[in-house]
Amino acid sequence: MPDPLPPAPSIFHTIGTVFRQNQTACLVLNVIVITLVTTYYQVPAVASVWEAVGEFKLRWSYAFSLTSTVFAATLMPFCIQALMGTLPAEGRGKRLGLSILFWGYRGMEIDLFYRFQGFVFGHGNDVSTLLKKVTLDQFVFSPLWFVPTYLIALRWIDLGANWKLTRASLDREFWTRTCPTVMVTNWLVWIPALALVYSLPAALQFPLFSVVMCFFILIVTLLAGKTEQR
Repeated sequence: MPDPLPPAPSIFHTIGTVFRQNQTACLVLNVIVITLVTTYYQVPAVASVWEAVGEFKLRWSYAFSLTSTVFAATLMPFCIQALMGTLPAEGRGKRLGLSILFWGYRGMEIDLFYRFQGFVFGHGNDVSTLLKKVTLDQFVFSPLWFVPTYLIALRWIDLGANWKLTRASLDREFWTRTCPTVMVTNWLVWIPALALVYSLPAALQFPLFSVVMCFFILIVTLLAGKTEQR
């Protein structure tokens, strides 16, 4: 009789492992964000560059959010993963096209969400306003919409846009382990990062989001793959 399989690690053990594996990367990422925001407020030469980016964002509106998100979340990670040899050998063109489709839409959706937050809570950078925006973002919309739909889209892309296979893969493991595990990484990065993003003028919030997303998407893509292998 074969030996019984060892029990699967608990969700708390998995989350603890994820925290230990990603805490350094998340810390470095947030140091970068702190540096960018600090230089905006303290270094006039840098502030003028950021203001030019903000004017460009205002001019191009949703076209900017679509393009910058596709670049940050699809094109750059795709190129880096290709150089590292971590992309699947087959269907790269289709994968790239599906990723562009999803992230183009998601970028405009997040831009709209930031505008909604500004409309509801205003554009101040006081503690009360920042707390309201981060709370709504990370403890309402992220667990209910942003994270689950991202992971479902990732499955859909991995399975070649086959919705039947994607739906079949959304099992108990997905909802009770993969989603909570990725949510923890999401909080590690985005709770401190968004406090800084929302502290900037409205026109600069999405450009800074794009910078953070460029690094975060690399982390969370690798994490999702590791989680599903357990």
